[in-house]
Amino acid sequence: MKSLPPAFVPDELVTDVLSRLALKPLMRFRCVRKSWNSLISDPTFVKLILHRSSQYDYFTLVSAIDFSVSSFTFYPFLKNFPISFTLPKEPYYQLNNAVGCCNGLLCMVGSSWLNGNIESWFCTWNPITRTMSPRFGSFYDDLTTRFNFTFGCDKSNNTYKVVTVTRTNVRVFSLLDNAWRDFQTPIGAHYFPMTKVVYMNGSVNWLAFHHHFGPTDKPSLIISLDLGTETHTQFRPPRGLDIGSFVTPNLSVLNGSLCFSHDFQQTHFLIWKMKEFGVEDSWPQFLKISYNNLKIDYPVNRFNVCLLPLCYSEKNDTLLLKYEEGSILYYGKDNTLEKISGPWLYTCTNYVESLVSYC
Repeated sequence: MKSLPPAFVPDELVTDVLSRLALKPLMRFRCVRKSWNSLISDPTFVKLILHRSSQYDYFTLVSAIDFSVSSFTFYPFLKNFPISFTLPKEPYYQLNNAVGCCNGLLCMVGSSWLNGNIESWFCTWNPITRTMSPRFGSFYDDLTTRFNFTFGCDKSNNTYKVVTVTRTNVRVFSLLDNAWRDFQTPIGAHYFPMTKVVYMNGSVNWLAFHHHFGPTDKPSLIISLDLGTETHTQFRPPRGLDIGSFVTPNLSVLNGSLCFSHDFQQTHFLIWKMKEFGVEDSWPQFLKISYNNLKIDYPVNRFNVCLLPLCYSEKNDTLLLKYEEGSILYYGKDNTLEKISGPWLYTCTNYVESLVSYC
C-alpha cells in the first residue's frame, strides 16, 4: 500500500493556532521542534500574543505571603482560583514590592546592604516565562518616595521606564539609556502628589493639590507625563469637589480610560471616567454607589477612607474595589457585594499574561 505524503501545514496556520493557546502549555510546546521554539521566541509573535491577551478583562490582586515577598498570589478577576508563583531566592537581598506592571512584566523593587547603607534597585519579572532581568536603577533607599513609583512603556521606542514623583521633583529611569533623569516638579513645591502614580497608554498620571491651610483659589490638578517625549501636561479633575471629605480622591484606569473617584455629599461614592484624555470638560459620571450598598458607614473621628477602583467588567456590571480592610466585588445589577477573603494584600496591579521578557 502506497504511503501518503506528510500533510503540509502552512506556517501562517501554525502561527495562528499557537497564538490562541493558553501561555502555560504554549511554553511547553517550545520543546516540540526547533521551528516552534524559534516562532514562540520571535518578537513579532510575542507582540501578537500581547495584543490578544490585552483584549480580555483580566485583573489580578497581587498579595505577598510575608514581608520578604518570596512569593506572590494572583487572583484573576471574576475567576475562583488563585495562582501562586515563587520568586527566585537569593541570600543577599530581598524583593520588597511590585511597583507596577506593564505588558506582563512586573517591576519589582529590591534592596540589599552596601557599606552599611540600604541600596535599592529594580528588576522585571515575567511569571509566565519565569525570567527575571538584571538589576537596574540603583538608588539609596528613601521610604518616603517608595510608594510613588510606577512602571510603564515608552511606545515611541518600545522601551520601559520607571518614574518616581516627589513634592519637589520627578525622576525617570530609562532602561534604554540605563540612567536616571531629574526634572523639577512642573507645578512647584506648593503642590504635592496626593495619590499613587498610575500608568496609562504611554503616560503616567497623578493628582496634586495645593498645600495651603485655609481657603484657596488654587485648584487640584492632574499631572500627566508622556513617557515618549518626557514632557508634561496638566488638567483639572471634575469640578466642584470637596477635597476635605472623608473619602480620599483617587486616580485609576478602568477599561483603558483615566478615572477619578471621590466622595459625594457623604452619602455616595462617585466615579468619573474621562471620555477624551486631557480634555477637562470630558468627565461624564460613570458610577454612583451608595455607601449603604457598599456596607461602609460614614466614619466619625477617623482618618480618611481610601476607596480605590481596580477593575470594572461591563459584561457582568461588576466593580472591584480595594479599601483599607480588604477588597469588594460590587455587583451593580442587583446592588449586592462580595468581600474577598485571602492573604493580606501587599499590592494590586493590572496584569495580562505575555511572553515579553527584558533580560
